[in-house]
Amino acid sequence: MWESFLSSLLDFIAPPRQTEKLVRALSLDNLQKLILQGGQAGILPYHDERVRALIWELKYYANNTAAKLAAALLYETILDIAAEQLGKPLLIPMPMHKARQRARGHNQTEVLCKALLPFIGAQVDYAPDVLMRIKNPSNQQGLEKHVRLTNVAHSMVAGPSVAGRVCIVVDDVSTTGATCKEAARALKQAGARHVGCVAIAQS
Repeated sequence: MWESFLSSLLDFIAPPRQTEKLVRALSLDNLQKLILQGGQAGILPYHDERVRALIWELKYYANNTAAKLAAALLYETILDIAAEQLGKPLLIPMPMHKARQRARGHNQTEVLCKALLPFIGAQVDYAPDVLMRIKNPSNQQGLEKHVRLTNVAHSMVAGPSVAGRVCIVVDDVSTTGATCKEAARALKQAGARHVGCVAIAQS
């Protein structure tokens, strides 16, 4: 009761964002019902306003509730990938260019990976620094497919510690798959044995 009163008081002093309200009203059951029919397991439709709110809150505000909900949705997909391969996989957040990360204050995929660790920590090695973005391409949002593909080409490199390892790259939204393909290229060039990509939503 006291927690409810305190929460109401805080909302009165600093009214929550509309996207924050939508995320507060979400549950894991809500998200599971939204998963694209016939699509990859765990992928949400970005066109739904609740999914956009989830991504927005994670991306721009590092919202802990959004991160936990997304992690609860994704962890089984990650475990499925891990179960199909020999050895403990590397869990890798999709990297941001350092300049963009400094401007935003965080990398949303790192926030998501940290939320995933309580679910799967013993079954993966978390590797936030093995994949790096060396070029700062223009924002992918709104670009045509062929432009997206060239926009991110050769924008990433991976360290030698991925050699012979299974790598699972975590992203927030997949559109054309160009960013995932570039991550896979960089990791395989560095010797990764297998690369899987997992995203919260498909736009």
